[in-house]
Amino acid sequence: MPHAAAVARAFGARLTVVHALEPPHEGPEATPTDPLDWEMQRAEARKHLEAVQSEHAVADLRVGSEVLEGRPAEEIRDWVTNSSVDLTVLASHGASGWTEWSLASTARKLVEGISGSVLLVPAWSVQEPVEREVSYGRILVLLDGSLRAESVLPVATGIARAHGSELLLLHVVPTPEPGCPGAVGDEEHDLAQRLVERNARAAETYLKGVEKRVARAGARARTLVTIDGDVRGEILRRITQDRADLLVFSGHGHGGRSE
Repeated sequence: MPHAAAVARAFGARLTVVHALEPPHEGPEATPTDPLDWEMQRAEARKHLEAVQSEHAVADLRVGSEVLEGRPAEEIRDWVTNSSVDLTVLASHGASGWTEWSLASTARKLVEGISGSVLLVPAWSVQEPVEREVSYGRILVLLDGSLRAESVLPVATGIARAHGSELLLLHVVPTPEPGCPGAVGDEEHDLAQRLVERNARAAETYLKGVEKRVARAGARARTLVTIDGDVRGEILRRITQDRADLLVFSGHGHGGRSE
């Protein structure tokens, strides 16, 4: 909720808290639904959402609520689509607690199947008691030079302006691997090195241009160009090293859409 409220305030958006009530006959251990018990569960769900609304409703934040009934992932996905939701905010794990997977089953289905953007909050990052408000000091933005990757810049810039955040514009230059098995000679090594250096220079020029655009939009930015054969590992290292509070990136970049 603090993260949802922080983004909603940045864009003057309406915030809706949603609870999906799963009938017993929809779960893995199906049992007949008792009408009285079901109505009590509905009332408890509405009461819980009203308490959340009351806790977070302030002058600059409009908060509504919605109780859904059915399979949580499917009901939430359909409600998001039918309600033209711009951003869905969810935690990696909920009432079911920790699992061996990085995402709980409902969260995984929503991340993969929901329309629009998703803000995912790792459950392990939540401190007790939960902070009422959050702010983002550093926002790490992943850019690979494609227009798809750049599509996140308006969102990142809007949040940065609202929170006075510093945008860290990151591009990781991958190191090429030999195309064929066998020993790599000096010529191949030099060719690969020249290619990496050329790509790093191009990335510096590209990110400086993005930095100027971000500055004109009213946000502070800093560029980061690194070289690594393990692009994903380098991104994870930068998150820790630069103490990023928020990671913003598009679902697809140069590679385009995939299954």
